[in-house]
Amino acid sequence: MRLDELAGRLGARVLTPEVDLARPVEGVYAGDRMSDLLNHAGATTLVVTNLATPQLMRAATLMDASGICLLNGVVPEPALLAAASAGGTAVVVSPFGMFETCGRLYQCLSGGRRATPQ
Repeated sequence: MRLDELAGRLGARVLTPEVDLARPVEGVYAGDRMSDLLNHAGATTLVVTNLATPQLMRAATLMDASGICLLNGVVPEPALLAAASAGGTAVVVSPFGMFETCGRLYQCLSGGRRATPQ
């Protein structure tokens, strides 16, 4: 699914409209540890995090992540948005916390299928 479609379904605000929002999203990395982000994010990953720092944008640019989804309606500092624009990284802001945002993203990306126990 494309990032702009996910943002719409999530009710997320797009903070970087000048960046390509048609990037594909096939998975999500949700967390706040930079070391895990560097190990798990890739070109089709949406990073969902509470971190709102320019360093996050640098890491996302290195990983070429599809985009960043900040949580709880946060209003990031201009430095974060400038770093995102410079690196071509889309930034969206979910009105929900981590749990609700991830649940909604799962529903979107799984086509509404429920997880089955292994």
